[in-house]
Order: sequence, then C-alpha cells, then structure tokens
Amino acid sequence: MTPADDSWAIVDTHQHFQSLSDAAYPWLDPDRPEPLEGELTPIRRDYLPADYHRDMEGLGIVKTVHVQNGRNPADPLDETRWLSTLARREAMPDAIVAYADLAAPAAERLLEAHAGFPRVRGIRQILNWHDDPRLRSAPSPDLMDSPQWRRGFARLAPLGLSFDLQLYWPQMDMALALARAFPDTTIVLEHFGMVADRSAEGLAGWRSTISRLAQAPNVSVKLCGFGLGAPAWSPETTLPLLHHVLDAFGSGRTMVGTNMPVDLLFATPAKIISTIRAVVQDMSESERVAVLCSNAERFYRI
Repeated sequence: MTPADDSWAIVDTHQHFQSLSDAAYPWLDPDRPEPLEGELTPIRRDYLPADYHRDMEGLGIVKTVHVQNGRNPADPLDETRWLSTLARREAMPDAIVAYADLAAPAAERLLEAHAGFPRVRGIRQILNWHDDPRLRSAPSPDLMDSPQWRRGFARLAPLGLSFDLQLYWPQMDMALALARAFPDTTIVLEHFGMVADRSAEGLAGWRSTISRLAQAPNVSVKLCGFGLGAPAWSPETTLPLLHHVLDAFGSGRTMVGTNMPVDLLFATPAKIISTIRAVVQDMSESERVAVLCSNAERFYRI
C-alpha cells in the first residue's frame, strides 16, 4: 500500500487554487462572519500548484480537479480564464468545475462560454441552506425547484457539463427529485453530503437521505471535506460515515478528494490521504482503483 503502487494512485477530485494577490475572494474576507469552516486566517494566502505539490508530495496524487473557489464572483469567467492559463503553464488542474448562477437571465450564455474552455467539465453552484445565516450560501432553501434555475440546469447535459452538488441533508430529497427529472445530467454530491450536524438526530437524517439519493443512477458522490462541520474529526469517527456512503453508492459511483487548502484548517494532508486509503483498504483491487482513480477519470473525462 504505497503511492508507488498504481492501484493506490489517487485522482483528487476536489481541490482549489487561489491568488489573493491579484483577485478578490469574498468568502475569504476577514470581515465576513465566521463560516462553517471556522477561522480562515491560516488559508488567507495564495495557494498555487507549487504549494499543492509541496503539501501532497509522496501521497500518490496523479491528477486533480479544480472546483470553483469564488474568484471575482461578479465575473465567473475570470476564474476559468485564470485556471486555464495556469493549467497550460503548470499542467494542472486536469479538469475545471466552474461557477454559474443557473437562475441568472444570462446563464445559458455563461455556460456556453465556460464550455468553450477545453478543461471545463462541470459547474458548481453551492445550494447550502441553513437556518443559521452563517452556514447559508443559497438565496432560498428550494432554489433547485425554481423554474428559472431549472432552465439553466437543463442546459448542462446538452453542453457536456456535469453538476457538482453541495447542500445539507434536509435538501437531499429535493436533489433526488432533481436528479430524476434530469436523468441525462450527471451529478456528483460534494463532501459526502456535508454532515454539519453530528447529533444523533442529524446523523439519522443524513444516513436515510444519503441512502435515498443514491437510488438515482445519475448521482455519484465524493468522499472529501472531512473537517466540514467536524473540525476535530478523527478517522475513528469519520470512517463509519464514509463507509455508509460507500455502501449506498457502491464502488462504481464513489470518488475521493482532499479539499485543499480548506481542509488544512483541520488536518494534515497525510491524515486526509491515510483516511482515504483506510476507506478502500479491504476492497478488491478493481474496486479500489475505481474509487481512487478510474471513476474520476471517467466522470471528469480526464
């Protein structure tokens, strides 16, 4: 079980770059109320391929997928242009998940523009809704039910774009209805369902809705973001949750990610990767390769 063994090679399906020295990242603004991630000071800095290579050295990462990171949100194409230039120079990321407000009147034109960049594979619009405003990202709890938003969502599959789905478990039944309404659109659930509420009631709700969402064959899942909602996470408490997700989605629809640099707030890269390896420890080689690498290569076409 070493990175030198190809059957343990990892595609990191969820990482971020940022250049605060030349762009605005409002979510990292020190005047913003403290978010789910907690105190962000340690990651309020540039994070570029050299930083990622340093942090992940020797941990078996072979390809990466960059997920939108809120750069200059007034101009969503700016992040895609910047990442595309970065990728030509640094040979990473291998794929890009861009941002679009699917309810915006100009959403179709924006999606077409994103799709024109060779490495763009999908779109993420964070849909998290919570009674606590600090934990809320979407303008309403039922945005994905909005006809205008769904018009934008309907354009993804014709443009060859997937959707990275980020929400809390009380919204998952709504997401299941969305997946069933658009069976040709490939969707991947971020951060294994954002387990922000670790109470007995919260975990019970999360487990049941995860199992229902997995019934939609066009939905996959990412095991990443282990510290979101649980900054003091440990492998002992996290692995049972990850195994529940893996049992629900199976080895054919599960991928992994690091959430670098955000999860540096909660753990070392070695701890994250060792937990990922522990999830697949008892799998057959073919199942392990699927979860760690080949599912991501297929889903993101890399």
